[in-house]
Amino acid sequence: MKRVAALAVVGLASAGLSAAAAYFGGTFELTLHGDPVRGVSGRAGVETGDCSQCHYTHASDQGTSLPAHDMLLPMANDDNLCFVCHAGAGAEKVYLGQGEATANAHATSNAFRWPGPVPPARPAGDQGKCLNCHDPHGFADASGLIPRMAVAREQNSCLTCHDGNGPAADDIAGELQRAYAHPVATIDGKHDAGEGGTPGNFAGGNRHAECEDCHNPHAARENTGGTQPPVAGEPLRGVSSVRVTNGAAGTSPIYTWVDGDQNLLSGPKEYEVCFKCHSGWTTLPVGAEDLAVELNPNNPSYHPVEAQGNDPNIRAGSFVNGWTATSVVLCSDCHRSPDPQSPAGPHGSDQRALLAGSWPANTQKQITPPDLICFQCHRYDTYANDGASDTIKGYSRFNRPAFSKGHTFHVDKKQRPCAACHEVHGSHSLPSLIRIGANPGLNQYQQNNNGGQCWPTCHGSKSYNRLNYGR
Repeated sequence: MKRVAALAVVGLASAGLSAAAAYFGGTFELTLHGDPVRGVSGRAGVETGDCSQCHYTHASDQGTSLPAHDMLLPMANDDNLCFVCHAGAGAEKVYLGQGEATANAHATSNAFRWPGPVPPARPAGDQGKCLNCHDPHGFADASGLIPRMAVAREQNSCLTCHDGNGPAADDIAGELQRAYAHPVATIDGKHDAGEGGTPGNFAGGNRHAECEDCHNPHAARENTGGTQPPVAGEPLRGVSSVRVTNGAAGTSPIYTWVDGDQNLLSGPKEYEVCFKCHSGWTTLPVGAEDLAVELNPNNPSYHPVEAQGNDPNIRAGSFVNGWTATSVVLCSDCHRSPDPQSPAGPHGSDQRALLAGSWPANTQKQITPPDLICFQCHRYDTYANDGASDTIKGYSRFNRPAFSKGHTFHVDKKQRPCAACHEVHGSHSLPSLIRIGANPGLNQYQQNNNGGQCWPTCHGSKSYNRLNYGR
């Protein structure tokens, strides 16, 4: 039986020992720390899970009449006390050991301190401590004990600080309130730190997206060195992912689950984190694209997410914002907030499909706006402004003869959207991201080194055998 009476009496006499209150509230015995089989252990002659594993009952270990440390602890009430037991990585590969715990952005931040009000704000001097997110005695809300010794459930652990009110600088909570967002704030009770490696935990009624699915709070660091696509960067350091070994065009890859401890040296590739939910590794919702199949670099054409594109001769003048024909892009280059002042990442957007620009709802005749997502990388005047100069139009191969037909003619004069003729992520069978089957759109397409031939729904077949420059 736990030695509660003595602990409580001494606690009350020493300015209110919070452990006593937590124990009498019934929380501690429900936690892993207080479990009589799996709980805190290590002190000889003391039961597993007993309060005396961490708190000396009458005095400190120095043998004096007064405790050397607050709350009758054997050492200062800081992270080193936690590291007595938690020096190594946890079995679930989310907590990755003392080295990562002391170097991550939370531990090194001078601002990271729980702001309250529930539980109350941590006192000054507690910046970066484990106690900002975890209560070693457990913490309960109206639904019961909060898992993992946390002081708040799921996204609330993160959004209490990342909400625009501080102490975190980024207002992620605000981003998640946009019209299109990952369902971080709307789906609760599905995520668990031990869910990794089981596809069914990401499918059907278990489908979810919590902060911890993309970020490891015990390993994430500031992205001071920028990103090198396809590697995601330090904010995703130490998070689990799904790695792919690609086969032939249009086929499903071989999937391999990767625990967070394998994504420390360089960090995960961003698309591998996305593939936990957006690939055939799990069971996708009806109608959802298997992005691992679409982005396969063995396809005839694909956006350069996993690797550089296979059409390196596209002229530099056809690109904007520093992009080139050999660039590699992140998923979050397209899927993020349109507001350049927003935090990086696919948190929320005012545009459909969580895009950084607009996208047509269909392929009917329509004006293509300059804020279309395509024009974040591709030059609007080259592809959609028929009034542009011949030099500008000439950055596209497809604008002959005499620049009277081609991209600007179709997109501007004829008001055909990009989506009528082009896929977004990749094509299993055709080059140039050509799309077959849209209406209006293309029924058939053939390409050769000099041009090609198309069979659109809006007119008869046409050949174009004069390009502005070679493939």
